[in-house]
Amino acid sequence: MLDCPVMATIEVIGGKWKPRILWRLRDGPATFGDLSRTVGVSEKVLSENLAALQRDGIVSRRPLKEGDMVYVEYDYTDYGRSLVPVLDAIGGWGLEHAGRTSARAQPDLDDGRRVS
Repeated sequence: MLDCPVMATIEVIGGKWKPRILWRLRDGPATFGDLSRTVGVSEKVLSENLAALQRDGIVSRRPLKEGDMVYVEYDYTDYGRSLVPVLDAIGGWGLEHAGRTSARAQPDLDDGRRVS
């Protein structure tokens, strides 16, 4: 059992690629190829991360057939959809924090003012 509820969340959505995959799926279902292109990750790593999200019940995998073409579509499960407000909150904080980070990266003058 984890002693911190934030860590319970990070266990499921943490890492370099899971947040990007989940953020992309906020726009709706996506094929493996679409995720590979938009997330910018190798097929092997994408497959591993999708499998982990499926094991945790966050993402569903649905094979589809269109004529002779068979492909797979990924989407949130009902349970996984409960993460969308969490991702929205984290994303909002990230946008706000990004401005602070760029200001913080500017060198200080001797009197404490930022260089513009």
